[in-house]
Amino acid sequence: MENMFNNLKKAMDETILKDIEFSEQSKEKVRKTVINSKHKKQFHLKYKLNYLLSVCVSCLLLFGLGYFSFTKLELLGEDKNTTITDNPGQNLNTSQNSEKFDSIYTPPANKEYYGDMTKEEVVSKMLNTPSHFITATGKFEQRDIFKDETGLTILGEYKISTKNKIGGYFKFTNTSYERNEVVQIEEIIHNNDQMWYINNIRNTYREQKYNPKEMKGTVTLQEALSVNINKLENEIYVKQKDWEMPPIVTAGLSLYPYHMAVKYLGDFNQWDIEKQNEELLGHNTIVLKGKLNDKIKMPEVDTFRFWVDKDTGILVKYENHDTNGKLTGYLHPEELKVNVPIDSKDFEPHLDGYKMEEMDTESPFKDPREAEIEVVEQADYYKDEVDAVLDLLRKDIPFLYEFTHPDIELYSASYEKYKTYNQAYLTYSYKKDKNEDGSGSRLLYVRAYHKDSIVHSWSDFDTKKGKQLEDFNINGIEWKGFELDNQNAHFIGKSNDYIYEVVSQNITPQETKSLIPSFKASN
Repeated sequence: MENMFNNLKKAMDETILKDIEFSEQSKEKVRKTVINSKHKKQFHLKYKLNYLLSVCVSCLLLFGLGYFSFTKLELLGEDKNTTITDNPGQNLNTSQNSEKFDSIYTPPANKEYYGDMTKEEVVSKMLNTPSHFITATGKFEQRDIFKDETGLTILGEYKISTKNKIGGYFKFTNTSYERNEVVQIEEIIHNNDQMWYINNIRNTYREQKYNPKEMKGTVTLQEALSVNINKLENEIYVKQKDWEMPPIVTAGLSLYPYHMAVKYLGDFNQWDIEKQNEELLGHNTIVLKGKLNDKIKMPEVDTFRFWVDKDTGILVKYENHDTNGKLTGYLHPEELKVNVPIDSKDFEPHLDGYKMEEMDTESPFKDPREAEIEVVEQADYYKDEVDAVLDLLRKDIPFLYEFTHPDIELYSASYEKYKTYNQAYLTYSYKKDKNEDGSGSRLLYVRAYHKDSIVHSWSDFDTKKGKQLEDFNINGIEWKGFELDNQNAHFIGKSNDYIYEVVSQNITPQETKSLIPSFKASN
């Protein structure tokens, strides 16, 4: 191969290149040409790279702008037709999402308060909690144990909204403390214009109109102390402030603790602030500790401790102890959330499989003359106050009868008057089934009045009567008995010009009749 190239060079030198002289000057020209050629190629390559880079950046900017605009447009469309669900990737149809979105109310978020509070400020907050929160959800366990070792344990769950989407529910299970037996499972649901009482043992329900009211103004401790503690709601919160506690029963002791504030904290000398700040379920609470006033006779309670939410006044937790230091009552919360989003669809009952408890349509539900009925005295819960009303009834109502059976006791007493006619209302409960407030799940409602008097048309007595029982005469009263649809009973008795009515709750007609012989004249 090497010989071939040497021969080729020789042949070319002798023919084509024989007249060409390649001097040093020629070599220099060649070198310059090569160098210039390299520089030009480098310039063109750099220019092309810059051009390509500019194009790429511009494309990226245009693509990003388009993607951002498209994404925003998609988000706007979702705001109109979807709501947040437990599964962010789940897409529901437009009508379902729109309906759900319309039913949800989200109030302003609450802010925890960490500043020091005085006794006056704490009590004021507890008297006016409706001014400090809009929605709330919670779960709790409450127990009250009486001296005879009877009582109930309540497991409660609630949700409430007081503005915009008005409504709420309270679901609870009552268990007998001494027998560890469930005696009551109920729900109370209300919304803008309707309320339902649902019994999950008998699978029955009652419904009635609901007229929500809004609290206005501020209630002071002086105002609250100016009336009998049993008249707080009627005299202060309803009459003066056009507000009444929503029907959430035991949960109201926590959310609207004005009754507890007056009863336990009305005398500032009886209690102290134990701790200014203590976290409980994500809430900053102030801890109060004191001794119950001797004027309030509650033999099961000597000392107490409260945990009060500082920003709302809600009584998050409480504990009662007797003179021996034994825990005799408490409310222990499992959950409490304030001003959280609320779905108003939760305030609609599910009544499939439930039977409605109807009132007697033959009786007028409302008589205009009822407006003339005057409540002279009324008391419940506190034995000394109930006994005081009973003593007044014994004095002013010579035709009064009372139950004397050893298994039941008086829980509530009311003295009413229509013109010149006096009338009495008494409520009895079985001792072994007493509720946290002294009532219970098994009750006897009693009223006594003159035949020409006008009485309140209350659902407890305006019953739809079923099968009539055998007539009988006991203790000077001629009785007619009726079975009710819910396996309770309504007995109506007459003696001269006076009428006596006994209606049972969770007590069979046969058992109710067996108690009638203990219904005897007071005087």
